[in-house]
Amino acid sequence: MLTLTTPEGHRFTADTDVRLASLWADAQLGPGWDTHLAPFDEHTVMNDLIDEIHAIQDGEIPGYTVTTSH
Repeated sequence: MLTLTTPEGHRFTADTDVRLASLWADAQLGPGWDTHLAPFDEHTVMNDLIDEIHAIQDGEIPGYTVTTSH
């Protein structure tokens, strides 16, 4: 399991980085954020968030953490 913690103390937990990115997108952009997007645009948003999750894991984005538990 992966847990993303924001500087504000919000926590998101999911079993994959894709699911974690989806939860984070819902929190940042609102539920249904992808409803009217073209598939390419949805993919771009998700890919950007997955990249951010990996950057957080690498310690590149201060204030955020991603922890792994089994």
